[in-house]
Amino acid sequence: MRAFLQVARTEVLEHKRQPWMVFILAANYVIWIGTFGALFVVLDRLSSQPERLATLRQQMQVFGFAIDAFLQLATSTFGSLLFTNLPLFVAIMSGTSVLHDRECGTMPFLMLAPITRQELLIGKLVGAMVIPLEFHLLFVGTSSLLLGRLEVLLPFAHKFGASPAWWVAFLIGAPASAAFVGALGAVISALSRDVRTSMQYTSFFIGLLSLGIGFALVDAITEGVELQLAFAGGCGIAAMLTLLIGARLISKDVCSP
Repeated sequence: MRAFLQVARTEVLEHKRQPWMVFILAANYVIWIGTFGALFVVLDRLSSQPERLATLRQQMQVFGFAIDAFLQLATSTFGSLLFTNLPLFVAIMSGTSVLHDRECGTMPFLMLAPITRQELLIGKLVGAMVIPLEFHLLFVGTSSLLLGRLEVLLPFAHKFGASPAWWVAFLIGAPASAAFVGALGAVISALSRDVRTSMQYTSFFIGLLSLGIGFALVDAITEGVELQLAFAGGCGIAAMLTLLIGARLISKDVCSP
């Protein structure tokens, strides 16, 4: 087994030993899907009742909202929340990965093992991606396909699996963006000396990148498959460069307290 795969396997086992963390990750999806799903189902039922729908339109117009504009905003928000969960969770997990080994005293053994620093960072990144990626495929895929069948959401079906660009964003773009943000988290974790510093820097990058990631993976779906592939490719290249540069930045005393 390649060295980085051994590191990744250890990371996954470590995460599974924290069931509450795994539960919170799953609960986050359940909360957002449940909230927006209930909203979409209610609006879908109202759409089959013209009188009640007309009343709702009038009530929303009082507050300056049109129901179509509201649905467009709601679907974009829903998609952005779900698609950015993957890079968010990967960044959080990778952002403490190396620090955890340092605090537990296992880092000296890793540095003495026949593994390069780049393989170490890749293993940490892969290990941080496994569980969030499984949740991404399960929750985002299932909820999008089910909700996309609602009649009220048919005008926005391209955001719920009805376009090739969505599938590229779902299967390639989101994991690639997660790899980029996760690579930053792993490098920051290796260069930081305490969890607070690591999470502050990681949160800073998450905040900056999440807006762009959400727009590229959801609102830019209408621009076609080519843009999604270009975005995924750019994130993949950025992730590889981040790991390469990070491996060079890590000093020989990475295992020192």
